Amino acid sequence: MNEEQRFLYDMFGYIVVPGVLTQEQVDLLCSTIGHATEQWDPDHKHDAPLHWHSIWRDLLDLPTLAPILDDMVGTGGRSERPNYRIDHINVHTHISQGFPGGHLHGGGGPLAGFAYHDGRFHSRLLSVSFELYDTHPNDGGFACVRGSHKSNVPFPPHWRDLSKGIHPCVTRVPANAGDAIIFTEALTHGTLPWTSEATRSTVFYKFSPPDHTWAANFFNPDDYRGYEDMDARKLAILEPPNARYQGRPTNPYSESE
Repeated sequence: MNEEQRFLYDMFGYIVVPGVLTQEQVDLLCSTIGHATEQWDPDHKHDAPLHWHSIWRDLLDLPTLAPILDDMVGTGGRSERPNYRIDHINVHTHISQGFPGGHLHGGGGPLAGFAYHDGRFHSRLLSVSFELYDTHPNDGGFACVRGSHKSNVPFPPHWRDLSKGIHPCVTRVPANAGDAIIFTEALTHGTLPWTSEATRSTVFYKFSPPDHTWAANFFNPDDYRGYEDMDARKLAILEPPNARYQGRPTNPYSESE
C-alpha cells in the first residue's frame, strides 16, 4: 500500500482500490457466474466458483492486489509464498430492487482481528469485494461505520437493522465496476436497501493469515492442480491453515511441489 492507502485503512477500516479489474474481466465474471454461495454452503467440490472459469482462479492472485493484501495481513514475510490464504468465497446474486436492507455486523474490540504493531497491520480476516456493476451512493450496496474496527464500545443494537432506518454514522461506499472494496471483517458493515433496477451481483474473496481460519471447511490445492493456469502462488493461497515457513513445500498434501 502507499502511504495514503495505509492511512485510510488504519483510520476507516477499508479502502477502495479503483480499476482492479478490466471491463473485459468484469464481463467474463458476469457471463460465467454460477449459483450464489456462502461460506456455510455444503462443499460442492466440482461446482464451486473456482471451477467456473479461469477468471475466478485469477482473482486469487491479482498483481494489483497481492502487495496490498500482504501489507494488510502483516505476517512479516515468513515465506517466499503469499503471506495469506483464501478462507472462503461468497457470491451474492440475490439482491434486487426492493431489498429492504440487511443487518450491520462486525465491530471492534480485542478479539475482532485488527491490530497495528511494530509498523505492521495484523488482520485475521480480510474481505475483498469485487464490484461487477457501478454502484452509486443512492443505489444501496455496501455500507460501513468508519473506524468501528477500533471501537471499544458495543454498537447500539437498535441501529443494526438497516431496513428500519439508516443512522447518520453509517457511510455509503460507492464504487464502479472493476473496483475492489477491501475491508477488515472487524469493521461494522452491511448492505443498504437496494433501489437500483439492476440486480446486485457482488463477489467476496475472504483472506486470512496462513495459520488462521474462520471457515470450518478448507480448500484442497489438489482439487485445482490440474488447471494449467494454477501456479505455485495460487496453490499456496489455497492451502489449509498451517505455519508456513521458508523452504516448506507449497502443497502440504503432496511430498513435493
